[in-house]
Amino acid sequence: MSTPNTSAILRALLLLCVVQVATAQHLTEQHIPVGAYPELVGVDVTVCTIVAVDPRERTITVQKDGSEQRFRVTDDTKIWLDRSRLAQPAVGGNLADVAPGLAAEIRSVGPEQPDAAYWVKVQITAAQ
Repeated sequence: MSTPNTSAILRALLLLCVVQVATAQHLTEQHIPVGAYPELVGVDVTVCTIVAVDPRERTITVQKDGSEQRFRVTDDTKIWLDRSRLAQPAVGGNLADVAPGLAAEIRSVGPEQPDAAYWVKVQITAAQ
């Protein structure tokens, strides 16, 4: 038989587990190479090529399958440099590190803001 306190404790533990899983995914995402998990590509994640960067407007234009899409970079957008092809760990970056021609993986904030980037991961293939 469940008491009110036991039920409240179980709900709190469940919530804590959900929050920890979401946080763990965010913390590990930067270490996953661009395009390593194609099953994640879909509505919110795009694997693409950078075609233009506008630092003044804080936008990144990408191309995928012949069509272009523009993403806004907000103050909350995380930018990571995937250096796996250089046998080096991923590191944090900034908009100045994003350049035309680089392969990228971009996750949008979601359906409510599909043009806003939640994170941007660019694949670095040469020492910069």
